[in-house]
Amino acid sequence: MRYDVAVLGLGAVGASAAWRAAERGCSVIGFEQFTPAHARGSSHGGSRIFRKTLFEGIEYGALVDRAELLWGRLERESGAALFRRTGGVCIGAEDGELVRDAVRCAAAGGVEVELLDADALAAQYPQFAVAAGDIGVLEPGAGVLDPEGCIRAALELASVAGADLRFETTVTALDHDDDGVRIWVGAESFTARRAIVATGAWFTDLLPELPLRVQRSASVWFAGEDRSAFGPDRFPTFVWESDGLDGWGIPDVDGRGVKVGAGPSAPKPWLDHASANDYPIGPADTDPPEDFVRRALPGLTPKAAAAVACMNSKSPDGDFVIGTPRSAPSLVLTGGFSGHGFKHASAVGDIAVDLATDGTSEIALTRFSPDRFSEAPSRGRAGAGGSTSAADWLGRLRRRR
Repeated sequence: MRYDVAVLGLGAVGASAAWRAAERGCSVIGFEQFTPAHARGSSHGGSRIFRKTLFEGIEYGALVDRAELLWGRLERESGAALFRRTGGVCIGAEDGELVRDAVRCAAAGGVEVELLDADALAAQYPQFAVAAGDIGVLEPGAGVLDPEGCIRAALELASVAGADLRFETTVTALDHDDDGVRIWVGAESFTARRAIVATGAWFTDLLPELPLRVQRSASVWFAGEDRSAFGPDRFPTFVWESDGLDGWGIPDVDGRGVKVGAGPSAPKPWLDHASANDYPIGPADTDPPEDFVRRALPGLTPKAAAAVACMNSKSPDGDFVIGTPRSAPSLVLTGGFSGHGFKHASAVGDIAVDLATDGTSEIALTRFSPDRFSEAPSRGRAGAGGSTSAADWLGRLRRRR
C-alpha cells in the first residue's frame, strides 16, 4: 500500500499531523519508537505554557492563532480537559528586551495585555519578589496545556479517522526522491507520497545533515507552606528576565508544586545524542532553578521537591524549521523547536499537512524555511552555536536515494 502521508515521530507535532491528515481523508501511517505520550523527548512533565505574547517574534503570531483554534477543537472533539486559563505575565525591566518584544508582538497580534508597574505587579501577585524597576506584561488569556493529554487526544482522533499508528517501532532508514518516500523498519519497508519528519531530538538520526543540536533542560517542582497561593486561580504562568533573574514558571496545576525552569542564560549541557539524556537528575540540573526560586519566589521552599530531565532540539538561530527543502520535495521537515515549540505544535502539525497535501500553506513560513541556513549566516542567538551552512546538508538530502 502506498500511503498519502507518512508521519515519522508521534510526539506533539507528529500526533497533531497524524490527526489533521487523517481527518482530511488522507491515508496515514505513523511511526513512533517509544510508547504513546512517552517521557523520553521534549513533550512531557504534565504542563506547558500557552501564551500569545510572543517575544520570539511577530512571525510566530499566525502559528499561535491557528494553534489556539486547534487546541480548542482537539479539546472539544476528544472530550478531554487540555487547557486551563491562568493568565500569564512577562516580567522584566521596562526598557528590557523581554518586555519590549512582548509588548510589540502583542500589539502586532491584537493580543489583550495589561501593563503593571512594580507596585501593581506586587499587589496583584505578592508571590513575586518584584524589583523596583520591574514591570509586568499581563496576558489574561494565557494558561497551561496538558502535553501528554494533548498527544493522547490527537493520537486517539487520528486512529478513529483511520490512521495506522505504529508504536515501539524504530524507523531505520528513509529513502526519498521527487515522487515519494520509502520508510524502512529493519527489513520491512513502507511507501508514501510524502513524509512529515517530526522526530524531535532524534531528527538527525535520519537526517544527520540538519544543523540541529540537543540540549538537556530540567523541569523542577517546588513546594511552599501556602499551597493555595500558588494554585492556578491565584498564580499565573510567567517568564522573567531582569536583574540577573532568568526563568519561567507554571502554577501548581496538578498537586506536584510550582514548576520552574531556568532560562536560556543558565548553563545547560549539550548532548552528543538524545539517548544520552538518560542520566539521573543532579545538582547541575536543580541548582539554577533553586537559585531563581530563592531570589524570586520567597513563598516557596528553594529546594527541589521533584525534577525530571527534558531536552530541546535547537537550531543555530533559535527559530523553528518548518518546510519542504527545495532539494527534497517529498519531505516536510518540522524541528528545531528550541524550547518554545509546544504551544505551537497543533498548528505546526496542521501546516505540515498543508505542505504534504497542497505543497503550500497560507501561513508565512519564510522565517522557518529549512533552506534559510544556506541563504544567510546564523543570527547568533542562544542555542546551537555556530553558523553552519545548510548548503551541504541540502545537497546530501538530494543524494539520499
